[in-house]
Amino acid sequence: MSNYTNHTRSSLENKPNRDSLAVALDAINDRWSLHIVRAVAFGAWRYTDILGEVGAPRDVLSSRLRKLTESGILQPHSPEKGRFAGYELTQKGRDLGQVILVLKRWGDIHGEDGVPQVDFIHDVCGEVFVAEVCCQACGKPIRSGEFSVHHASQGC
Repeated sequence: MSNYTNHTRSSLENKPNRDSLAVALDAINDRWSLHIVRAVAFGAWRYTDILGEVGAPRDVLSSRLRKLTESGILQPHSPEKGRFAGYELTQKGRDLGQVILVLKRWGDIHGEDGVPQVDFIHDVCGEVFVAEVCCQACGKPIRSGEFSVHHASQGC
């Protein structure tokens, strides 16, 4: 017997509870958005460069670029007399780069064999940078299972 027979139409339309994490996930909830942010962060700013880096179908890429621009992650880049030439990350998009750095570390640890890694050099000290999620209060690294969830709006 199919599980679908036990669901009502309204139960299939449920959405996750809205909190700041759900909002963040909604901003990048498709297959291509983080790839686009990565490509722009790595220096691809013209449509054709982004297309070559990401490999998305043209219509999908156009749609995602529009979505990322509307959500304030990308903005038009106009180096020549106001003529539109490509895209650049906004501050909101550059802040999303921290998420990509943590995902990169995960990919380095759990990635496929034979896939080359890319290193990031910290411009301040000149050394290879490895993203680490740390507690802002004590400075210690955070690992899965070492924290609990508290919804700030619920009070203490």
